[in-house]
Amino acid sequence: MISELNIQDFYKIWHITDQCRNVEVRAIINGNNPGRVYVDDSTEPTAALIWIQGQKGFQIVGNVQSQSFLADLEGYMRQHIEPKLKKLNIHSVEIGAEMNIGVEAIPRIFQSHSISSDHQHVFRLTGSSKPIVAVDHGITVRRIDRDLWGSRRLTNHSFLEKKILHFWDSMDSFLHHGFGYLAEYNNTMVSICFSGFVADQTHAIDIETLEGHRRRNYGAAVAGAFVWECMQNGVHPYWDCSPENTGSIQLAKSIGMSPYFDYQIFWYNLS
Repeated sequence: MISELNIQDFYKIWHITDQCRNVEVRAIINGNNPGRVYVDDSTEPTAALIWIQGQKGFQIVGNVQSQSFLADLEGYMRQHIEPKLKKLNIHSVEIGAEMNIGVEAIPRIFQSHSISSDHQHVFRLTGSSKPIVAVDHGITVRRIDRDLWGSRRLTNHSFLEKKILHFWDSMDSFLHHGFGYLAEYNNTMVSICFSGFVADQTHAIDIETLEGHRRRNYGAAVAGAFVWECMQNGVHPYWDCSPENTGSIQLAKSIGMSPYFDYQIFWYNLS
């Protein structure tokens, strides 16, 4: 019988998620980033559906052939989960799975829906980071720290706040577990790269350059600074992007990241 675990019981699926390569999953289970967990058995779970709040999507792990999942997951989602998504103004369900577990089972579970699928690329640093790319005069790359946050001096501080709190429960939580860099021009943040998810020594990167400031190597500057700090502190940067996002792939490679693994994503629209 499918049920939701309380956060204090997330440890019950450590045996499932410890070997999971998707850092977002382990970040939720370790209690670093916000999310929810639904399992096939609350006492001895063998499979779990994990809501990753920062991605507005799910990841499925464990024994996807679990009879409880096969028989009950679609109905459980329709009754308990999809209404919550609609209240959040989310109009589609996205579920990720490592390539070897979900390819056949997920379409079977959600057979009453029109399921689409694709895959995602994950990159990691396997050697030395390449030098930080020089940027235009007047741009300063700064580390995101408590003083910068508290000063609220950036003209678009609210955007910085929205970016961080999309992934983290609080700024304190972010500063305790993660770190990041931004490119500043004329007291305005024009690009940002930071830890979106953290599990042990692996940090999943979130990066964005604002409209009107792209194609100027600002993203390479903040990403280079981020990866350089990772190297100095034994942190493993993790870069996740879609195959069609060629700009993101090129940027990852430009700072020394290499392909690590692919995983499958499935989605369907809510009626």
